[in-house]
Amino acid sequence: MSREELLSAIYMIIKNENGEILFQRRCGSKLWPDFLGLPAGHVDKGEDVYQALVREAREELNIDINVKNIEDTFVVNRINKNLKPYYDVYFVIKNYKGIIKINEPNKCQELKWVLLDNMPDDVIEFEKIALDNYEKGIKFSSIRIDEEKDMQRLNK
Repeated sequence: MSREELLSAIYMIIKNENGEILFQRRCGSKLWPDFLGLPAGHVDKGEDVYQALVREAREELNIDINVKNIEDTFVVNRINKNLKPYYDVYFVIKNYKGIIKINEPNKCQELKWVLLDNMPDDVIEFEKIALDNYEKGIKFSSIRIDEEKDMQRLNK
C-alpha cells in the first residue's frame, strides 16, 4: 500500500477591535480566484508552522507576529478531490506589529474585514466550514471538498 503525501498550510484569523476577521480577495492563482480567503500560505520545506506563520504574515500583510500572541489554534485535515490532502493549521491572532496592507498585489486585490455571522457568499467554502467548526469549539476536523465545484459558484 502506498502512503499519501501530505501538505501543510497555515491560516491567519486576524481579529480587529470590532471582532471582525481579515479576509483577502485572491487573484493571480488558478485556485479560488476572486474569492475571499483568510491570509494563508504553505509551510515550506524545513519550516515549522510557527515559522511559516511569521513569514507569511510579513510577506502578505507587512506585519510582525510574535508566536506568544497566538490566542488559539485548531487543525483541519482537508481532503481535496483533485489536490493532495492538507493539514491546515489555523492561528487566531489579535496582537501584531505594523499596519496591515496588501504586500503582494499579484496575489491579493482587496482586504476586507468581516464578521463571522455575516460572511459573504464568496468566501472559500472549506474556510467557512473550518471557521464554523471553530465557533462550535471543534479543535480538529476533517473536511472533504470539491475545489472545482466550489470555484464554479462565482461563475454562475
